[in-house]
Amino acid sequence: MIDLSPAKRATTMKMRGDFVLLRAEGLRLLLPQREVMSTEYRDHAPAATAQAGIFALEDAHGTPQPVAALSDRMALMDRFPQDRFVLTRFAGPGQATALAWNDVRVLIDTELEFHALPAVMQDGAGLVDAYVEIDHELAFCTTAQRMLPEALARSD
Repeated sequence: MIDLSPAKRATTMKMRGDFVLLRAEGLRLLLPQREVMSTEYRDHAPAATAQAGIFALEDAHGTPQPVAALSDRMALMDRFPQDRFVLTRFAGPGQATALAWNDVRVLIDTELEFHALPAVMQDGAGLVDAYVEIDHELAFCTTAQRMLPEALARSD
């Protein structure tokens, strides 16, 4: 997404582009728009599966599709929140599993100021390396390639 390597961590960087802002309660993530392959609304509750944190939601053809919901700590939730009605699928690893959100906003041709995340706030997986301020709230910057494999392996 952006290069905020240790040599550049003390700086901020302005970038213009197309982004998607994903919100799940207190979790706000910003991803490049090209990584979000689809967005859809769910009209009924998903069913639990044998795999913790993974639920099944039937598509238009009646085929069960995996869906998950992330907590504020970017971990799979054991119970599916009923207020998560927007589903997204991403490019790359884990693309078969949709993630459920309270809100999804597409930001077209938007200039944002990216701030390096202090090293003490980064987790070992390197899921998030920067943050931006949008509508007076912080959103953490990541990519589907970094987020999905790690998030789909974590559980609360």
